[in-house]
Amino acid sequence: MDRLPPYVPRSLTRLALWLAVGNLVIAAAIVAATWLALQAGRESDLTRARETTENLAASLSIEIGAELKQVDNALQTLALQYRRTGGGPEALKRAMERALADQRSLLPQVDAIRMTDAHGQVIYGLAAEESSVSVGDRDYFQRARDSDGVVISEPLFGRVLRKWGIVVARRLEAGDGSFAGVVYTTLSTEHFIEGFKGLTIGAEGAISLRTRSQRLIARYSAAEPHSIRGVGDVIVSEDLMRKMAANPQQGWYMTKTRLDNIERITCYRQVRGYPLTIFTGASTADFLAAWRGEVLQQGGLAAVVILTVLGCSVLVFLQQRRDRRAATGLQQLALEQALMLDNDMVGMMRLRGRNVVWQNRALSSLFGYAPGELLGQPTRQLYLDEASFREVGEAAYPAIESGRRYRQQLRMRRKDGTPVWIDLSGASVSGNESLWMMIDVSALKESEATARHLAVHDALTGLPNRVRFTERLAGALTLLGERVGLVAVCWVDLDGFKELNDQFGHEAGDVVLRVVAQRLQAGVRNHDLVARMGGDEFALLLTALRAEHEAEPALRRMLASIAEPIRLPDGDHAAVTASIGIAFAPLHGRQAEALMRLAETAMTMAKRAGKRRVVSASSMPGNAMNAPNSPATSVGPDAPTPVDAIDTPSSPAPEPGTDSAAPAGQRPRDPGPPACRTHSFDESVAGEEDPGATLDGEDSSRVPPRRS
Repeated sequence: MDRLPPYVPRSLTRLALWLAVGNLVIAAAIVAATWLALQAGRESDLTRARETTENLAASLSIEIGAELKQVDNALQTLALQYRRTGGGPEALKRAMERALADQRSLLPQVDAIRMTDAHGQVIYGLAAEESSVSVGDRDYFQRARDSDGVVISEPLFGRVLRKWGIVVARRLEAGDGSFAGVVYTTLSTEHFIEGFKGLTIGAEGAISLRTRSQRLIARYSAAEPHSIRGVGDVIVSEDLMRKMAANPQQGWYMTKTRLDNIERITCYRQVRGYPLTIFTGASTADFLAAWRGEVLQQGGLAAVVILTVLGCSVLVFLQQRRDRRAATGLQQLALEQALMLDNDMVGMMRLRGRNVVWQNRALSSLFGYAPGELLGQPTRQLYLDEASFREVGEAAYPAIESGRRYRQQLRMRRKDGTPVWIDLSGASVSGNESLWMMIDVSALKESEATARHLAVHDALTGLPNRVRFTERLAGALTLLGERVGLVAVCWVDLDGFKELNDQFGHEAGDVVLRVVAQRLQAGVRNHDLVARMGGDEFALLLTALRAEHEAEPALRRMLASIAEPIRLPDGDHAAVTASIGIAFAPLHGRQAEALMRLAETAMTMAKRAGKRRVVSASSMPGNAMNAPNSPATSVGPDAPTPVDAIDTPSSPAPEPGTDSAAPAGQRPRDPGPPACRTHSFDESVAGEEDPGATLDGEDSSRVPPRRS
């Protein structure tokens, strides 16, 4: 006869059922919460990676657009000179060869500038050792012949230079307006790759430049730094084609790159005004590495919590069946709970009237106190100041008394007085007691601050970058109507920097850029701004000026300071000079981009005029500020000297081929050092503020300590 099953009281059966259901609900809630937290973390990492790559794509599109604009301006100048040059063939040849040489010196990034006749035969711009070549069969020649604007070719393999690149071309017209050929220049694939190499894109990131037809012009991948695979071909993913069809201007997608089969989140941005698109991609293996670690950590923690709850339920059930085993189970449960409370990660304390009546070991370690030292002490000593202590008390205790939890992130104080970022949360335990938990989130706060800083600062010099400079300039311009004064935009370009790089190397060039940044920063006031715009170009934002000439003393000192020799790490000395263009708002406009372009154009004029000087936009041909009644050109015994006349006492000798090499009767007169008023730049604006600086929460113009 089979043995009958033991009798189980109905109450225990019901308890077992409720415990099972409760465990399932709790497990489902923990799994759901863990899943949602992990999904939120993944979305946060994706968003951060997308924003980083979007910012990089936007910055590169602006830089490439500016470079193409500079090249286009040179081609327009050559086309205009060709049309206006008269005389016989020999005179035309001499004039064009001289013009080509002048423009070539201003465009170090191009390989060559050439002119063809109406049949495509290259007639000007070939080196002596280069044989004659015809480009009449090239697509860009046909398009330039039928177009009045700039033409950019598909990626081509050069017949003369024997390397990949793109051609930028414009139509040439004779004096009667008939087609006379094209003027064109080339930007090599190597030039773009060199520009991409200096950017931080991760161990498997990639940057590429493509034409509107998606043909690859240049591509730099950190995983394959020397590869030119795919140049000239259309090897793209279907996701890219779908995104470009929906929005050709800008967008993002995440897929595996067909060229190297690496999954990336890629952002693209069209170069404004030109049929080119820049792509920046960050590898998912880079920006999801931390998230994958969190998956393992939080998954393990969820499993521990579920198992703990299940164990507690089993103990409760056994307690009802057997008193002795129940007592043992309660003791084990109490021990487990004590271990959970006395952890090394989350600081906990129980308060009665804002005095500590219990604390765990992690709390002492978090704030630097000895075990038990805080017992009976008021919590005021944990707060950074009286205001934060009072603010938490006024906000937390009404919420806790109403049965809600209170949570906030704030800076608190360790025993030694150093601040620490704490994630603080509290809940009610009884009528006059509350339980508080504290987690150190200083590392998270520091990483967020670092990311915000890097997004708007130059990595080499620590100066604000073009994005931050544009924001500050726009902020200053919005307040022009509320305050009396001028806003000056100064564009600074180093003279001879390329030769210095070639002579001493790029590491020496980086040292020079950092020193120049420090010298520029030392020459402005606290509320002015110095930014690096890329390469060897800087920009200054001077505010609260009463007149144009007030910027003169500071600009003189900057030119002299930059020209001082710079000691290199190997003991050598190097020296560079600078040319500065300056535009004033509202005298020259109220649009940030227009003022920056105007200042850059004035800087180009300063270089053409002999370098190492400052040229104001007021002196530019066709500018309204050249009028006789303009403050920049006023005359009389008390009138200030125009800023565009500034020249340093030790200007370098004229370069061969410049205007200063003309006969004495035709040489432009050097205006010499201008007469300065008795006041200085610093004294004339003492105590005034920068209106644009109020839009920025940090002191973004300061240069960080020099890195070793």
